[in-house]
Amino acid sequence: MLGDAKDHYAVLGVWHTATHEEIKRAYHALSRKVHPDKKRETTDANETNTLEFHQLSIAWEVLGNPARRREYDQKMSSERNRSRGVVQGKVDLDDMKEEDEGYSYPCWCSGRYVIKESDLEAGRDMAPCSDCSLKIQVLFDVVASDEESC
Repeated sequence: MLGDAKDHYAVLGVWHTATHEEIKRAYHALSRKVHPDKKRETTDANETNTLEFHQLSIAWEVLGNPARRREYDQKMSSERNRSRGVVQGKVDLDDMKEEDEGYSYPCWCSGRYVIKESDLEAGRDMAPCSDCSLKIQVLFDVVASDEESC
């Protein structure tokens, strides 16, 4: 198989930073190797080549078109960020809006970063956005209660 069908760059065997010409050369070289008409010895080989050629064609349709490549790159970046949970920045608790059960802060996507009082008490300092994959680190000082300081 030519690689993970979800990653068009892997299908073509090029880096994400490849130029249009490098992508084009990779597509043409691979398409000559795996074209279904190239190997007719067995039905299994022909079916494998058909599947590989189909994946290759889809990858070229996306990466060969600058607008579609840009859209694909943005989508893949968003998916990677979502899985990693990208930390957008650090925000002081004093800059957040106090609400019923915790605090909130506006996100650039029009959502809100939200952290509950119970999370802060448990020492958790990451506030996820309600509408996107970003999160912020909430900066706050832990104040010992009178009972703990005795």
